[in-house]
Amino acid sequence: MIERNELIKKAQAGDLVAWESLLAQVYPLALRQARAMLRDSDLAGDAVQNALLKMHTHLHTLVEIAAFSAWWRRIVTNEVYMILRLKQRETEGFEQGILQQIGLAVDELVVMRCELARALQLLPIDQQQVVIDVDLLGVSLLEVAERNQIPVGTVKSRLFRARERLQHHLEVFREVRKEKKKMEDKMAINLTDLFYSYLEETMNGAERAKFELDLAKHPEWAKELRRHKDFLTLLHTLTGKMTLSSTEIMEKIQIVTAQLKDYEQIVDDTYFEQGTPQTLTSHSWFLTPDLYRVESRHPLMGEVVVVVKGVEALTYMEDAKQAVKIKVSEDFRKQMGLDFTDSLKLMAADRNSRTLGTEYVNGRPTLHLQFNQKVSGKEDMVTHLWMDKDTWMPLVTELYNANHELVQRKVVRELRLNQGLSNELFNLLLPSDIQVLDNTQEIIQPIEEITLQEVKERLGEQPYLSDGEFQTMHQWMKMPGGEGVLLTQYFVSGDPIAKLTVSQGKVAHANIPPQLELTPVSFEFASAKIEGSYLELGLKPFKVFLVWSYADRYYTAGGDFDQKGLLLAVSKLS
Repeated sequence: MIERNELIKKAQAGDLVAWESLLAQVYPLALRQARAMLRDSDLAGDAVQNALLKMHTHLHTLVEIAAFSAWWRRIVTNEVYMILRLKQRETEGFEQGILQQIGLAVDELVVMRCELARALQLLPIDQQQVVIDVDLLGVSLLEVAERNQIPVGTVKSRLFRARERLQHHLEVFREVRKEKKKMEDKMAINLTDLFYSYLEETMNGAERAKFELDLAKHPEWAKELRRHKDFLTLLHTLTGKMTLSSTEIMEKIQIVTAQLKDYEQIVDDTYFEQGTPQTLTSHSWFLTPDLYRVESRHPLMGEVVVVVKGVEALTYMEDAKQAVKIKVSEDFRKQMGLDFTDSLKLMAADRNSRTLGTEYVNGRPTLHLQFNQKVSGKEDMVTHLWMDKDTWMPLVTELYNANHELVQRKVVRELRLNQGLSNELFNLLLPSDIQVLDNTQEIIQPIEEITLQEVKERLGEQPYLSDGEFQTMHQWMKMPGGEGVLLTQYFVSGDPIAKLTVSQGKVAHANIPPQLELTPVSFEFASAKIEGSYLELGLKPFKVFLVWSYADRYYTAGGDFDQKGLLLAVSKLS
């Protein structure tokens, strides 16, 4: 079998058989990537067809053969973004004043977008890339330079040449600016570079001050500066570019928080395993500032109701006829994420977020966001989030692994805001035969992420850990009575959901609902034969669960396994 590098070299030399063999390898991977991003098979097919044509046309320009995979995947990504941002027929949400300012009617917007998409296709690959990054996705010039390992000046030069070509192709401003003063080519290039730097605020303070002084001395620059400003306005209107800084996001959070009095929502939380969905539905209510209620039904645990009032939480399990009251610290309450604005804070802190435009979810205009998390040696893990543009409530969340497979989707099926919810809704009326187990003497502290070095210090001994085939995250849970428990999550590289979770500590902490039937099981742990209790839940992320004790220590393990797989994973802890 000819190695891929040889195929690439032969295809670059014009060997069609080699190209077809290369195409057979690339096509299914490209289609899966496009489907994960577009969530539409027809559009994904269009994007891949365009990308393959571009790959064939420009394959001879690829210098580093080893970079072939990253090269073609970037081309697919570009085609997807152009479909997402330029070929949408959505025209609502644009301010009439902006459209009038640039001389563009609403009914011309879709046509102009398609024309811009066609013009973008004609650009050289390097110029097309910077336009997509900067003018479609809002990436900073510095980040583009770092990502492509080129100087910022090169990025600016490519962007300048690309914009000039697009402006020439669109011919938007020619008729209304016939009086444009001709400049020397070199002077025009230098001034245009200055104008774009000024308009996009890439100048430092001293450079900006000097430019504004020069601008005052040359009033004839005003028209030219206005021309470039209008062109950027047109370009970003056509592309739907939207960039939100952390400050702007936090301002929106404050506005939303001030206006929100209460909300009610029904959420379907679906996990996918080899394409097969498993869904749990919850119904929740929130009344500012600190009242919360959620009702859900688990196939094994039955109906569960949780009511939170300030720092006190009451949990009622109907099938088990059990009610437990606990008290949590203020930090733990925030960590529970009862207030939806926590999602916005996470978004504001994520540096790898992209805004993909406006879409409609259940009739609501939403802002479509994408988050990319780097995975060493693999493709990015991708998260899609759709936020209601009026309320900034998250309506749909989708998690994809590095193989572009959908692993979890959370959908807000119903959403009602500011209904004037009554405080009575948060008074949980229990049957008369139910005794409440009061555990409020101890305050539950938040789960704390700790380093491997801190793990041994907290436990006072060497912990039992997996042999290193997973990526790990260690957390510390302070239990009632003051003792702590180590919680370690093990992730397969490229999967956002933990494969295995193990806890260990000096106190019992399994907290299994009494209605669930445990099965005795024998297995190997620490080179000894152990007797433990096994529970099969059947739903991700904890399909199976195991509880045992050894040498005056208590342990639990659970995750995405069958019984044999879980016992094997536990036997490897050392």
